[in-house]
Amino acid sequence: MAAQKVLVTGPFGEAGEAILNYLADKEQYNFTYLNRSDHPDYETHVADIADYEAMRPAFEGQDAVIHLAAQSDAGADFEDIIEPNIVGTYNVLKAMKEAGVEKLIYASSQRVMGLYEEEQAPELYGEDYPSEYDPLRLTHETLPKPDGYYGASKMFGEHICRVHARRDGAPEQVYSLRISSVRTEKYDHPYGDAERGVDRGEEYKVDDDEVWDQSQTGSWERGSEEYEEMVSRLKASWTSQRDFAHLLECCLEDQDVTYDTFYAVSGNDARWFGIEHTKAMLGYKPQDNGSEWDSPPK
Repeated sequence: MAAQKVLVTGPFGEAGEAILNYLADKEQYNFTYLNRSDHPDYETHVADIADYEAMRPAFEGQDAVIHLAAQSDAGADFEDIIEPNIVGTYNVLKAMKEAGVEKLIYASSQRVMGLYEEEQAPELYGEDYPSEYDPLRLTHETLPKPDGYYGASKMFGEHICRVHARRDGAPEQVYSLRISSVRTEKYDHPYGDAERGVDRGEEYKVDDDEVWDQSQTGSWERGSEEYEEMVSRLKASWTSQRDFAHLLECCLEDQDVTYDTFYAVSGNDARWFGIEHTKAMLGYKPQDNGSEWDSPPK
């Protein structure tokens, strides 16, 4: 059987690294990469997804697209979101329709549900957090509550993908993955955000007027209150690279879904996202659980 041809947009960020580390060498896939800048180790179609004419040729002959490219700053202004997240997503769908590409894996985000965390953190990060949900488990049917323009743009992306999935050949299958905390290889563990803060040390300061995105910013010392909160949060929201790559593979191999939404998170005991739907529909079997860690790797 011929290898499945898969185009990846925005492949060199944290989520894309899971593809490079776990899927790129598999014989059943032939990956092509679309990025705004070239990469010394991977042949890359260089284009901005907001520039339709420049990015359109990369879609010819593909069987599937994994759309990761986006402005991913949770605190980004609306002006910074429009082209990469709204125009860019529309361009991907348009290019797929014209090129006849049948399958799209769309990188949505846990931020489409971000207000649930904002309203209930840090107590939310405990394994036995009491709430009206007891414990809180958000499903694919729970009302979305974005926590900013970024989350709202991902919600828009989910909706426009659904519109296209209901039109013949435009594309025919769409998987919206609400991705939790995927980290680069160095920090791919439940202590990753806390250790990244330690590594940043005095070189990084958070301005008082910044939007506070706990998963991305800050510096602190081991054992501090900030460090421990980062550990608790990531033990709940961590998506290991190998689990994320496995979920992508589940989507690439599936033949049944027309459009659906799935949470992409590891099997953490303290997670607030339900993965039962992901398991039932796609055969997802996460191998990692943040609660099984009691210290960072040596």
